[in-house]
Amino acid sequence: MDFKSYLVRRLVAMVVTFWGILTLVFGISRVVPGNPAAVIAGAKATEEQIRAIREDYGLNDPLHEQYVDFMYDLLVNQEIGQSVATQRPVVQELVLRFPTTFELTTGAVLFALGVGIPLGIGSAIYKDEALDHGSRFMAISGVSVPQFWMAILAQLLFYWHLGWLPSGGRFPDGMVRPAEVTGLMLVDSMLSLRPDAFLASLEHLALPVVVLSLGTLAQTTRITRSSMIETLNQDYIEWSRAHGFRTKVIMLKHALRNAIMPVITAVGLSYGLLLGGSVVIEIVFNIRGLGLFLYNAVLTTDFNGILGVTVVFAMGYLIVNFLVDVVHTYVDPEVEVSG
Repeated sequence: MDFKSYLVRRLVAMVVTFWGILTLVFGISRVVPGNPAAVIAGAKATEEQIRAIREDYGLNDPLHEQYVDFMYDLLVNQEIGQSVATQRPVVQELVLRFPTTFELTTGAVLFALGVGIPLGIGSAIYKDEALDHGSRFMAISGVSVPQFWMAILAQLLFYWHLGWLPSGGRFPDGMVRPAEVTGLMLVDSMLSLRPDAFLASLEHLALPVVVLSLGTLAQTTRITRSSMIETLNQDYIEWSRAHGFRTKVIMLKHALRNAIMPVITAVGLSYGLLLGGSVVIEIVFNIRGLGLFLYNAVLTTDFNGILGVTVVFAMGYLIVNFLVDVVHTYVDPEVEVSG
């Protein structure tokens, strides 16, 4: 099977997986306890008003009809209905909140790669020394301590005790926001030539990004270390050393190049965990992203809101993993596309 056929096969698999996820979550959202019509109507609504709202929202229709209507609206009209929690179209909420969550998760990935790879390389070079022991302790801590607990500790230390960073939010309340172009606060600040807004946005993003990245950072460090140790023991590395190649050339051109692919694959697979982790982080740090919207949707039995966020999370996870597979297959000549 050639590379083009492999891409087609992966795209088909991604579409089928996406459909399966939507179907599963749709079914789950319809059987959980709660009455969204009562939430929409309010506490003082009569039974007649609640029944009318259920009829307007199609909640009295058979499940298969609700499913067909949902898929048609999503795929043809690009609509997911109205949010019970905010009384606004779900698509509008997703467009408004997606840039914040994207900025948060992407920052966490970049931080994990930027710190984890050098730390893993150093641990491999100085195996069983102080740096190696310290990085392994950090890796164990990163995957062992609950994320919400680390977030609270970070707030206590860096906001309440040291006063270095804000405790939450995405932007200072009293500062004029930059002109919205992309919805990404850091990017819009640069496009608007607002260094003050850029620094303020970066300060608000620092703690959430670091806390969210801890699990991926630990995984990146561990995999980089093990991959580098395995690569450094290969015969061609010993041959390079014997023929007088500089250590820097051996590490960067040969060892790291072959050891980096497992790291990229692992980070791609962990992207879904970062999206899930963003829910906790956005709640603790009061960040108005998709995670906080999903949390409120669950509390109010907002079926459309739950499905909308699931669409975005599932699509983001599948796209990232598809790109990782493509890069891995294209770059590594030893990967077979016929499996």
